Amino acid sequence: MSELKDLLAIAERVAKDAGVALMAHRAEWSVIAAEEGREVKIDADKRAEALILAALEREAPYPVISEEAGWVRAGAGRDGYVWAVDPLDGSVNYLRDYPHCAVSIALLDRGLPVLGVVDCFALGERFVGAAGEGAWLNGVPMRVSAIADPAGGILQTGVPSRASAESMRLFETRLRAWRKIRMIGSAASALAYVAAGRAEAYRESGSMIWDVAAGCALVKAAGGQFSIQGGLDQPLEVAAGNGAVALPD
Repeated sequence: MSELKDLLAIAERVAKDAGVALMAHRAEWSVIAAEEGREVKIDADKRAEALILAALEREAPYPVISEEAGWVRAGAGRDGYVWAVDPLDGSVNYLRDYPHCAVSIALLDRGLPVLGVVDCFALGERFVGAAGEGAWLNGVPMRVSAIADPAGGILQTGVPSRASAESMRLFETRLRAWRKIRMIGSAASALAYVAAGRAEAYRESGSMIWDVAAGCALVKAAGGQFSIQGGLDQPLEVAAGNGAVALPD
């Protein structure tokens, strides 16, 4: 078994356990801890993160960049490997019992996502994949779609989190180019759906690396492509697609 497959097995196990805990404790963990603009932090974010960080420290103690804790063990472990963790992508969805939320765990190699797990625990769907190894949904191989024309395809996106006149103009242009637009409130889930062939592309401005790393790794592992522009600590410009359609601007 390759090193990446070993690490993928660890990430899958950790994500699964966090997803089980999020489902089991939904009632007591659905407490709003903070609100900032449209963003909401709930107890579940930190509770799930604590479980994930403890498990990764036991099993594969590379540095971690996580949504709640920021950098953990920066500079530790093997040079180039970093875990990117979103313990609960789609916190508002989780709070409102809207099923598109996920545990997202990725491994970066010198900043490049090389494996990812997106556990959509409320729907019972776990997407896993690694570069050069393949991608699977609940153990069944998955592949990106073959649709090449945006006019016949689905774009997964979201309203730019740091909207400006220019970003909204580009957003409107994207909406006009595609047959259908889907905005489900979870970047990790949206990218996993591209990897599974349920949509053709993903485009969003303002996402952070923990939001998108696992999903981008899945898209690549399933035969697609992605582009991430920006640093690990900065809002990003992210595009991904099936490789048949051009990456959305």
